[in-house]
Amino acid sequence: MRLFLAIAFLFFMSLACEAQSFKVDTIFFSGKSEKFINIVILPDGYQESELAKFKTDAEAFVNVFFTVQPFDRYSNYFNVFIVNVPSNESGADHPGTATDVTEPAHEVQSVDNYFGSTFDYFDIHRLLVPLEEGKIFSVLANNVPLYDQAIILANTPYYGGSGGTFATASLHSQSIEVTIHELGHSFAGLSDEYYAGDFYAGENVNMTKETDPEKVRWKNWIGTNEVGIYQHCCSGNSAQWYRPHQSCKMRMLGAPFCSVCQQAIVERIHRLVSPVNHYYPESLDLVIENETIDFNVDLIKPQPNTLHSIWELNGEITGVTGEEFSLNGSELLPGLNFLAVYVEDTSELIRVDGHDQIHLSSVVWSIDNNKLSTDKVQASAYDISIKLYPNPISDVLNITIESDLPKGRKFTIELYDITGKKLKHFSATNNDNTSINLDEFASGTYGVNVYDGKLKVGSKKIIIK
Repeated sequence: MRLFLAIAFLFFMSLACEAQSFKVDTIFFSGKSEKFINIVILPDGYQESELAKFKTDAEAFVNVFFTVQPFDRYSNYFNVFIVNVPSNESGADHPGTATDVTEPAHEVQSVDNYFGSTFDYFDIHRLLVPLEEGKIFSVLANNVPLYDQAIILANTPYYGGSGGTFATASLHSQSIEVTIHELGHSFAGLSDEYYAGDFYAGENVNMTKETDPEKVRWKNWIGTNEVGIYQHCCSGNSAQWYRPHQSCKMRMLGAPFCSVCQQAIVERIHRLVSPVNHYYPESLDLVIENETIDFNVDLIKPQPNTLHSIWELNGEITGVTGEEFSLNGSELLPGLNFLAVYVEDTSELIRVDGHDQIHLSSVVWSIDNNKLSTDKVQASAYDISIKLYPNPISDVLNITIESDLPKGRKFTIELYDITGKKLKHFSATNNDNTSINLDEFASGTYGVNVYDGKLKVGSKKIIIK
């Protein structure tokens, strides 16, 4: 173990020694890096004298990127930066070793570029890959440490690209389309919808062996926007695999993302960014009595805005929607009160079962209505995901609660019938799975409320059969 730690220490020390700071330019800005998705574009094979061209190439990509659905709707969620890293020589390596074309497909060359971008990776000519991943991580960590997605732009006119950890593309005439396709892999974890080979085949949001329309991963989209269950090919292993669409960007350049892939991209955005950018007040000491105090949330809105807000006071829906709520002191109960706003994205691009609980953002103000002293207002914000499965159930209900609250945080779960009568309560742990046996209850529809302390943070319906 000591030897391993010593080797690891020397490895990271070597990276630190190579760490350099480069000029960073902002080419698209929505807000603070801490709260937005940060895309970083790195140049490979651009010499110092070509960095102005690199910026132009990067801007050309961004201008197209934010016209592609669903990125066009969620452009307000993104920042885009470029890091001006010069290479000693222009271009990308081409060893001429590919077996899928007649080499040389273009001039064989060895290029002293910074990130080691090369064609012919895995003997596939168009597979353009930056080999110096350590340098990429180092440059990102030392220049834009809060990055979410990196793109490598290789200064070569020949067709090529790759996905993986980093999306990589050349300057071929179709390079922007290639980059966006590769971001489907790198950003959203999508599979190719052409058959890329047995090595890449596997169950995914847009690839499956399931052929039952009631069970397939994209069952909620079957019959909409030409989504179906389409066989990849006709023989061998490929014949076992199916895709959701015949003309998706993950299959062919120039096509839009299909509905299934768009949903996956939006869900990735939801996982990375809360729609709540800011809220007011964060904390306040005041005498409310019969005075009115305003509460509000600043939301990061898609275009068009599909966010829906619900305000609750002490667990009761107020009927107020939108970003502002005015509270009169006469509405408060003695002691501790809770005002909460819950924000959900209701976009038609999403057809995820239980989405209102999987990606629910909230802000909660605790209001200590103490008649003997100054009232205290404290606020907290968090995202929470509540999953109940299977549903319908026959005996055991599984509950998984995931939030950015501390691991081990306890939630209270209450089961009630259609009349509102409480039948059972138990606890569940944050970022863990809890199983509860419900075979004692008759068939029917029941409600489940989830509480963080006294605050209701979610509710769902379940069916016991």
